[in-house]
Amino acid sequence: MIRLKGFTLSVMAEKFLCFILVLTTLLAPQCAGDQSTSSEKFEPITINSKSQEEAYQPMNISYAKNFSIQDHTDYRVVHLHLKSLDRNILFDQKIIILEKGKTKPNIPDDLSDAWIVQVPLHTAAANDDGEITRLKTLGLTKSIVAMGGGGIYDAELRQRWENKLIASIGYSFHRPPQPETILSLNPDVLILYAYDQNRLESVAKFRQLGINAIPQFAWAEPTFLGKAEWLKFTALFFNKENEANEIFNRIAARCEELMKLSQSQNPKQKAFLLYHPSDQSDWNAHRNDFYASFLEAAGAENVLKDNGPTHAVGMNNEKLLSLAKDSDVWIVNSASDEAWPPSNYLMSFKAYRNENVYHYQKRTRYEHDAYDWYETPEVRPDLVLEDLISIFYPDLMPEHELMYFEKVRLTKLSSRTL
Repeated sequence: MIRLKGFTLSVMAEKFLCFILVLTTLLAPQCAGDQSTSSEKFEPITINSKSQEEAYQPMNISYAKNFSIQDHTDYRVVHLHLKSLDRNILFDQKIIILEKGKTKPNIPDDLSDAWIVQVPLHTAAANDDGEITRLKTLGLTKSIVAMGGGGIYDAELRQRWENKLIASIGYSFHRPPQPETILSLNPDVLILYAYDQNRLESVAKFRQLGINAIPQFAWAEPTFLGKAEWLKFTALFFNKENEANEIFNRIAARCEELMKLSQSQNPKQKAFLLYHPSDQSDWNAHRNDFYASFLEAAGAENVLKDNGPTHAVGMNNEKLLSLAKDSDVWIVNSASDEAWPPSNYLMSFKAYRNENVYHYQKRTRYEHDAYDWYETPEVRPDLVLEDLISIFYPDLMPEHELMYFEKVRLTKLSSRTL
């Protein structure tokens, strides 16, 4: 991931604006130092923090599938669960959330094995950029004591990392954090990206060492709104329910508005989304995961969709060609096709011949290996939807400037039509 070193003058000015408006860093993307786009549909939101008297206000979960919340008079129960045979995960655990300073309630026997957390917490560590983005969205930037590392697109977080206000604990896709580092930081909560059994085992090990470790399964949600709703999960540990509800409700409403707009289009564009290279096969295809859910929400037909797992899966060249050769739009992670298969294979795809191949790494700072695609869209899927609708159906959003997508540089394009 990549970020600009330090702040520019314009970012410093916008940092002051973000301070006044509290949460506009993500609700108005220009706070990250990028040019304003037509995708900024919301007025700035100013939110007052929840008081102790408002503890346990209702939080309805409408889209997320891997956690639920049940409110009781004196405590809250969060049910975390995920069954993924492909990832060797069978997790089912409940977390009891108690308000600090209040008399401990009588907990029923069926919750005797639940993990207990007293809130509000004040410091957090996380090894996934999506979780770091959720914390910042809730106004908790100064509470972040550790993250994966300096590969963060957000300019303020990158600056805090450079100033050693945020420590590095290693990224989730490499290995679990080292216990010695976490113990030295002693965060109030360690939120771990748990996508396999090894990561889940590290949760138990950290708890044995006295660290309040919590797994998150936002990555396994089958829809982008389900993933975005994990903002509410993070909020539970910091008494930020008001903020989470208001932010999410406005974003969800915008997504619903966009989906209604896109569904009126007929005939539908055919599209597919994948990345290259893959350690599993020739390509890794987004067939049924939250990334794939963007395609249908934007009014396109996802030609790779099946009844398989809700995460990216390997796909060989032959299978991809059989499913996607007649697609109108090809979406991928690569800015160039230089490392792709030979020209005669690529020219078999309608989208390639018509130069309708887009990548989603426009907002990238290569000098820091930082990609906003893995940050802001975690809580702002509406920005991705706007981009995709304008790609699939330009007449619907003629003034829209693409925020995340741009065309792939096609070096193997031939004039020969197959």
